[in-house]
Parts: sequence; structure tokens; C-alpha cells
Amino acid sequence: MDKKVKKFVLIIYKYFPFGGAQRDMMLLAEKLSKTFAVEILTMEWNAIKPSKNIQIKLLKNNAFFNHKKYSNFQQKALEYLESQTDSISIAFSKLSGFDFYYAADSCFTFKNKNFFLNLFPRNKFFLKQEKDIFSNYSHTKILSISKKENQIYQSIFKTDNKKFIFIPPFIDKKFFTFNKIISDPIKGYFSKNKNFILFVGSGFKTKGLDRSIHAFASLPHSIQKNYNFAIFGKDKAIKYQKLIDQYNLSDSIKIFEGHNDIHKVMREASLLIHPARYENTGLILLEALSQNLPIITTENCGYSHYVKDHNYSIVLNNPFEQNQLNAALQKLLKTTLKKPKTPDLSFKKFTNYQLDIKILANL
Repeated sequence: MDKKVKKFVLIIYKYFPFGGAQRDMMLLAEKLSKTFAVEILTMEWNAIKPSKNIQIKLLKNNAFFNHKKYSNFQQKALEYLESQTDSISIAFSKLSGFDFYYAADSCFTFKNKNFFLNLFPRNKFFLKQEKDIFSNYSHTKILSISKKENQIYQSIFKTDNKKFIFIPPFIDKKFFTFNKIISDPIKGYFSKNKNFILFVGSGFKTKGLDRSIHAFASLPHSIQKNYNFAIFGKDKAIKYQKLIDQYNLSDSIKIFEGHNDIHKVMREASLLIHPARYENTGLILLEALSQNLPIITTENCGYSHYVKDHNYSIVLNNPFEQNQLNAALQKLLKTTLKKPKTPDLSFKKFTNYQLDIKILANL
């Protein structure tokens, strides 16, 4: 190694166990902790503490506006790193100034083109962070999980190919373990146990939860009466609960923060609905396919091309139309889907985590 690395410092705004970037961070943290000291800097930690080889350091601040909280957090993290010797930093939130950025989020500049909104402090902060990461004057290397998103960044910032380190998709090995003893993973969640459809994802607006609720509500009573709708994800749920209440569906649609055995839930579900407005990759799609679970999703998901090859799934074309989603849901639920309860082993190739930590340590 060119540099003697003693510690890796991972930076993220908030940690909760069911977020995509959060899961990816802990996966890397566990891998790194076998060889190096690992420390996580965050504003909030909402989970059990990890193994003793991974330390958590809370950097709290009392700013009122979120963008100011993030700015203060960034400054405190950079100041802390100045006191650390022989360390490598990896940001899992879109913050500049660190050695690596794990590009789990889509391009903010590409999605936010309103001139007047971009004059507000919030947007100015995020636009600046992105420019300072992806411009070629930055020393930050980018851990990329989407080649499609790379092209978007490069079209805006002219980012050199050498800044990107691509990481192929990864599925946890637990998705391929199977217990012959079948138990209902959501038993007791609903007043009446029925077949159920599934939504998984934090960031409800981005993932299209409102679209999904509208689609479930549109089902003919003859179909709808046979199904529950289980939603797993951490976000501000109040307005979605209001929508559920407006449809008088609170008995059959319920929102939960997460599930530790989502692979078991997938095996028992009838289908996964994921009509995302925009999704950098969409690992949940690969995980669902690995469990032979039919999917309804949109072309806006980076991994939607995997879904197109699945016989019992539907990828909705752009631009999105609610009526098409409603029809797709009704079509799949009308079909008798005799899906296997065992994993699809053709997806086991994704259980090989393909980020060589020597690449990180040799910065």
C-alpha cells in the first residue's frame, strides 16, 4: 500500500437500518472492520450499535434549517478528520471534501432545473456539494453503482472516467438461504390475513408510494377484498396515511418502518409494486427477482432492465400514467401466479461483493 491506513471514517447524515445507502454503508463497514479500524460520523443513529470494531461518533448541531444542519455537520466532520492521521474518509451522503463519495443518490442538478428554486439556500447547498464532488478539480473519487447515472453526471460536469470506481450490484447471501418451515412473516400485522402486495423503500415520494396507494384503491372490489397492502419504509408517513384514510382502506393498507427478514416477506407476497419517479439503481428490484416475486416498476429505475426480462413482471413506459399502473396491477392480480417459494439461484452471482478494499486503502 502507498499509504499506511489505520482507520476508515464513514460519513452519513442519519442512520436507520432499512435505508439503501445505510445498508450499503454497513456492508462496507463490516468488510473494512476485518482489517482496519472503522468509525462512522453521523448526526443521528437510530439502530442497535454495530460490532465493537465499528465506532459511532455523533456530531450533533442545533441549526433550525436542514441545509444548515448538513453544512454544520460537514464542517465538523472535516475538522474532525484533520485531527486524524492515516485515515481514509468515505461520504455516503452527498458531501464534498472527503476522499470518496458513495454515489447512492441520483443527480440533483439534473432533477432540479428551476432557476428560481435554485436560488434558495437549500438548493444552492446541494448544487454546490454536487459540483464540488464531480468537477475535475475535486480530489474525491466516486464509488459508483450506476453506469447510467455516471453518464448524467459526466454530461453536466465533464467528469473524468478516472474518478469513477464502479461497484456491481450486491445481494446479501441471506436471500438464498431457505428454511422448509414456512411461517407467515407478516402474521398479526393485519386484522384479516390475506394475500398481500408489497412496497419497500424509504423516500416515499421518490419511490412512488402515492401512485401505489391510488392503484390499490382503483382495484375492483372483487379483487381488492382478497389482498392486503404491506408498506415497509422509513419516511414522513402522515400524508400517505391521510390518503389511505380518504380511501377508507386503513384495515388493508398499513405502513411499517421496516422488516428484518424482507426476503421471507418477498417469498410470501403476491407482487412488489415500485412505480418510482426516479431511482438511481433500485436494488430492491434485484432482490425481489431473486425471490421469484413479480414486479411492477418504471423505466426510471436504473435496474429496470433486469425486470424487463422477467416473464411475470411489468415495466411501465415513460411518461408515467396512473391509469397504466392501475391496469397493470389489476392484470397481474387477475393472473394466477404460481411462483416458487424458493430463491432463483441464477441471481446468486450477485452475492459476490466486488469492491476491493485495497483500491480504497491505496488512495
